[in-house]
Amino acid sequence: MPQNILITGASGYLGGTLLARWSGAKLQGYDKLFALVRTDAQDEAVRKYGAQPLTFNSGDEAAVREAILANNINIVYYLIDALHADSQVLFIRALGELKKKTGQEVHFLHVSTANFFPGDEY
Repeated sequence: MPQNILITGASGYLGGTLLARWSGAKLQGYDKLFALVRTDAQDEAVRKYGAQPLTFNSGDEAAVREAILANNINIVYYLIDALHADSQVLFIRALGELKKKTGQEVHFLHVSTANFFPGDEY
């Protein structure tokens, strides 16, 4: 089965770097690459790297479920929200549902950074 991949945080440091290098690496073995976006500018930017933009609220269980199942996304690079652990569960549940539905292997990769400099508000 084809691998459909979602990168969250494509406008941030980790996600943006991954997306840019992904595009340049000419990787094979996947069908579609998606990127979660919040703005029209982000939508346009991810398209330049060959990703299909998706816009949904990552904290809304129904929206996450719909995005994962409707697009058969079986690999999620979760590169957002280093300070909370709520949304991750929603993605994992949706991936579990996809696996039950299709039998396809699913993967959830969570990487984050907290980059705070003296004087920064957080």
